[in-house]
Amino acid sequence: MNADDGSELARLRARAYGPDADISDDPAAVARLAELEARDRGSRSPEEADTGDRLEPVAGVEPDAPDDDVRPRGRGRVPIRSRRAFWGWALTVAVVAAVSSALTAAGMHIVPVSRSAGVPQIATLTPDEGRALPGAFGPASSDARAYPDFYGMTAFVSYAQFGPEGERNACIFLVPTDTLDKLEQQGYSAGFSESGCGAGVFPAAVQFVVNSLEPAEFVARFPPGSSVQFVFDGENLGVFSDAG
Repeated sequence: MNADDGSELARLRARAYGPDADISDDPAAVARLAELEARDRGSRSPEEADTGDRLEPVAGVEPDAPDDDVRPRGRGRVPIRSRRAFWGWALTVAVVAAVSSALTAAGMHIVPVSRSAGVPQIATLTPDEGRALPGAFGPASSDARAYPDFYGMTAFVSYAQFGPEGERNACIFLVPTDTLDKLEQQGYSAGFSESGCGAGVFPAAVQFVVNSLEPAEFVARFPPGSSVQFVFDGENLGVFSDAG
């Protein structure tokens, strides 16, 4: 052990075993002391290393008599009289911390949140094999789906690529049925009502509050102010509504 390490070890020992011990508030210092103690033991003979369980004199620090009462000193901390006592204390602290963390984790509980907020499913839309996906939603693919008219709205599902890793996620598009021709000719400029995409294991979903601008047939079935949600299960669309 070089002179700098020896000097640092002496300072850390004073903080751990001296009358004004304060190392218990400094985890980094505790770790550094352990490292230097191990290095010091490795550099000594077995006979010399055996003295490690006794309090060693530290420059400027008077050791306490072995039979002294242990009382708070300095900043109100209890000095630790030997390295064996110190590491016993450190192990106790670690065990208490681990048990405390385990009890905290065990005491935690997750309150389940129901998908669709408990709103009932009122319909299931299955793919309409005879309906093509409008070009505005990208090139046709084998996993794209179109669904039949639903109260003046038509739903489509296509897969879009997101992120630098190239993952593909399903997206739902809801379009007023009477605008499909314009959508095919004008693309997005014709507009569409609602859309929503999934992410990994989370399914694509689109939800909205109905307003008077939705198709008249849709508004007649789902009054303005009511909430509607469409959820894609990989094949079909589940429709949820608080309007019943």
